[in-house]
Amino acid sequence: MNAIAVLVAGYICFSLELGLRKALAVGSAGIAPSFVFILCVVVSLSAPPSVAMWTCLILGLLTDLTWPHEIAGGVSTQVIVGPYAIAYLVASQFVLSIRGNMFRRNPLTLGFLCCFGMAIAQVVVVAIYTFRSGYTPEIAWDPTSQLLARLGVALYTGLVGIIVGVFAGPLTSALGVHQPPQRRFTRPIY
Repeated sequence: MNAIAVLVAGYICFSLELGLRKALAVGSAGIAPSFVFILCVVVSLSAPPSVAMWTCLILGLLTDLTWPHEIAGGVSTQVIVGPYAIAYLVASQFVLSIRGNMFRRNPLTLGFLCCFGMAIAQVVVVAIYTFRSGYTPEIAWDPTSQLLARLGVALYTGLVGIIVGVFAGPLTSALGVHQPPQRRFTRPIY
């Protein structure tokens, strides 16, 4: 894996996510796609398992540090480290366990894995925040509305993942996570 290329791609994904979040938001809940998670799925779909899990853990940690949670009343924010790091790690494990059964070069594969991987990650995030809100009453948290909004984020991320899936072949080659075919007499398509 080319660490510099993944670092640049991560910077671009975080820039897109922070810069376009309000422009791409749908509805009053602010449902917007996660470009960082799409990068996590691209890496998990093609990289060796240990590299994919470490990359997703680091990207999840950076997501935790990027999105502070509002304290009740909206007066201040609080950074909670861990929910997205654990969620992206669990979603990476899901992608790693199912990637052997998927057609990796199909754009619908990336969209499918982005949608269901993000749904799993958001369920983990909601579970962690719900547990934490039980002993930290300052955090304003409604699990039902949060889960519904976050499942909308998963659907939206899956749709954007299909679009990114068209360019995923050259992207995986540039990131250095493209695995060559396992057969002896085949050649890669891209």
